[in-house]
Amino acid sequence: MEEKIRYKRETLDVNDYNRPYDCPVCGGLMIFKGCGEYACEQCRHIDYDDYGKARNYIEKNPGATSADITFNTGVSQKSIRQMLKESRLEVAQDSKVLLRCDMCGADIRSGSLCPSCEIAYHRKLEEKQRTSHNAGAGYGSEKNVEQKGERRFNRG
Repeated sequence: MEEKIRYKRETLDVNDYNRPYDCPVCGGLMIFKGCGEYACEQCRHIDYDDYGKARNYIEKNPGATSADITFNTGVSQKSIRQMLKESRLEVAQDSKVLLRCDMCGADIRSGSLCPSCEIAYHRKLEEKQRTSHNAGAGYGSEKNVEQKGERRFNRG
């Protein structure tokens, strides 16, 4: 059953970063505390999701590669790439390997767009919203057609 769920998540490209829900010690409920950390509400056991594991490893080992993180924490390469795309993690300053902007191909350290493409993308969205808002203003947006005399008052 668990294999089926994992397969569905991979197929649907759903990544939940292996969040702990049940305490491995007492079976209690794990409550999110922040930065990938979870604590059991019964026995206070602390566990980490994939983000917490990766973040803790990077804090202790600055400049670690994604292969190092995977080998030492068990966090999948797919999860690490997803965290980089979501700007939850960042490529190290001195790294020779960088991400590429989805629009222009420039080197970036996290996210999916470089700063200039991100600005352009948001401007396009705003312009699109502005034009769709003006075009579909609805009631009262029609041009006023000037009608003379009695015709304005007759409903026939």
